[in-house]
Amino acid sequence: MPHLYIRFLAGLIITTTSMLSANSSIISLEMPSIKRIEAIAQSMDGCISLAQGALRLGGINQHTKEYARQILLTDKADYYGDSLGLAPLRQKLALTLSRSCNAPINVQNIFIGHGGLGVLSALALALLKTGDEILLPEPAYPAYTNIAKLAKAKPVFVAAYELRKTEAEPHGAWKFDIELLKSAITSKTKILLLSHPSNPTGVCLSNEELQKLSSLCEDKGIYLIIDEVYDDFIYEGDFTSGTAFALQSPFTIRVGSFSKNYGMSGWRVGFAVAHQDLVAAIAPVQAATIGNATGIAQYAALYALEHPEHIAHYATILKKNRDVMCNFFDSLQAKGIISYERPKAGFYLFFKIHEGNTTELIMDILKNAKVAMTPGNDFGPSAQQFIRLCFARDPEVVTESIVRLKKYFSDKYPHLFTEI
Repeated sequence: MPHLYIRFLAGLIITTTSMLSANSSIISLEMPSIKRIEAIAQSMDGCISLAQGALRLGGINQHTKEYARQILLTDKADYYGDSLGLAPLRQKLALTLSRSCNAPINVQNIFIGHGGLGVLSALALALLKTGDEILLPEPAYPAYTNIAKLAKAKPVFVAAYELRKTEAEPHGAWKFDIELLKSAITSKTKILLLSHPSNPTGVCLSNEELQKLSSLCEDKGIYLIIDEVYDDFIYEGDFTSGTAFALQSPFTIRVGSFSKNYGMSGWRVGFAVAHQDLVAAIAPVQAATIGNATGIAQYAALYALEHPEHIAHYATILKKNRDVMCNFFDSLQAKGIISYERPKAGFYLFFKIHEGNTTELIMDILKNAKVAMTPGNDFGPSAQQFIRLCFARDPEVVTESIVRLKKYFSDKYPHLFTEI
């Protein structure tokens, strides 16, 4: 069945490409490998998927579900809503972010969209015109590329993150190069878009780096969009949110989501903090596209925001998952099979393989170990030799995946393993 499905997907891609080439006016978007691999994994009995970046710890809590059920017994979620979002949710977000970031955010600075991707798409459609450029510091989240193309803009990859080896860090550590980004700016550059903490590297930018980026973009008249959907998953060091910078500069925008932090990826509720004039400009864009974010999902998000105690354990579980997974990957690194840096935030491992083709390796692991991961080519040209693994799963799933991967690598490199 999986092999038939793989052939079906390949045929679908070829057919779609032929159709698009026959009509050049159609926007040509590519489905990221992560989506195709996830579909294959879901079709395989007994497969463990560490591919898609979703928090899978049993779904949202029963308290939120019960609250949503009570709302459904009324007509509160049955009608069109404000294009900028449910007023109580915007107000609660403004209050919550003001307290956490020590910044005077008001409801005019907040808009709610259809998940983080819906928010980013609305921003792209509002800010970009045909031929504009979006700078993407890579490795970059795959969806950013299609968001740029959707707005008929050009995605420009800049290898601003690099896994560098030093005497103190012989296996390498991720470094961020602002000067490289600066040199890539052209007269067509309109947006600089990055995730913070980074998906996939787990890198968090410092307060100084964020300040430099915000100042650079304001000086150049470029919008800096900081995608912060992993801001509750910080395991080491300090974290500086981009929220306050969004109030200090009309060119800085902070994006957030309930998908990761609250385990609500299927509910599709995201938000942005931006200058009130930009927020006002987004309203007609959302009215013309989604109308408004789904009403019942917004009420569920409001309840979740008012009860953070229900999700406080997520970060604790994921830190333990990270440590368990990294203990195994440390052994692979010690044997010279891979290189990586233990992530300080987020819920991914992003590791570099030392030989072979990553896509072929991933498909072989999927076939023989029934563990799904994502190839680095989804994240930009500089990430070709990397693989992303998501450890936001139930601890027993993480443990079983390690058992399978250890068996796979010990069979592949028997001379490096003395036991299974």
